[in-house]
Amino acid sequence: MVKRSLLSWCALLPLLAFNLFPFAVVLDTIHRRGSGGDVRTFWIGMWYRTEIGTALINSLVIALSTALASTLIALPAAYVLSRWRFRGRRAASEALLGSQILAPIMLVLGLSQMVAWAGLTDTRLALIGLYSAFQIPFAIWMLRGYIDAIPVELEEAARIDGASRLQILRLIVLPLSLPAIAVTATFAFITAFNEFVLALTILRSPSTFTLPIRVNALTAGRYAVDWPDVMAAVLVASLPVMLTFVWLQRYMLRGLRLSLGST
Repeated sequence: MVKRSLLSWCALLPLLAFNLFPFAVVLDTIHRRGSGGDVRTFWIGMWYRTEIGTALINSLVIALSTALASTLIALPAAYVLSRWRFRGRRAASEALLGSQILAPIMLVLGLSQMVAWAGLTDTRLALIGLYSAFQIPFAIWMLRGYIDAIPVELEEAARIDGASRLQILRLIVLPLSLPAIAVTATFAFITAFNEFVLALTILRSPSTFTLPIRVNALTAGRYAVDWPDVMAAVLVASLPVMLTFVWLQRYMLRGLRLSLGST
């Protein structure tokens, strides 16, 4: 047992070192700047110099709204695909899975023209709508696999007691599907938070920039780059995703395992 654990750690250590090396570089660069003065002064100055606070708020609003919207739309749709029998049900499921082949970068030109036609260029609402549209098929597929594993007898017993479809969805399916909901919502949040191409195409003014766009603006087209500020901004941009994953990793792993297993 001990030998197997040592072999596992020996195999994981290079991968762990490879993933932690960028953070070591970031912390070392920040420490060198902070060693020449007050660390607190550096962080306060960086916050205002880079305008990272506005970008952080924009990213959080967009990512949280995307996670909420895609989950709220995907849950009843997944329930319908799981429980109802209708013509075209299999084709709809296959279309949802096939839509994942289309990457946003393939459609960026058409999407930008559509957003401009709707008058939503340089708005957070445009990104929320586009991100939600791309996340809903994956969310439906994940939630459907989990709902398939919920015993139908629970719903039949509730119907005998007079519960409606909406009550069954709210009182039975929703509580039992929380691990899968955590997976889909977290995946939508992380994807929307880190997305770059659509945000770069649609957003124009610095007041609407998301974190990836703001960090890119700190280096793009500049002759002199303040690397400590850039590294500190990168660290700030990484923290929400890491904290979200650490907070929900138990539910994510459980929901992902059960959803994929039932699918």
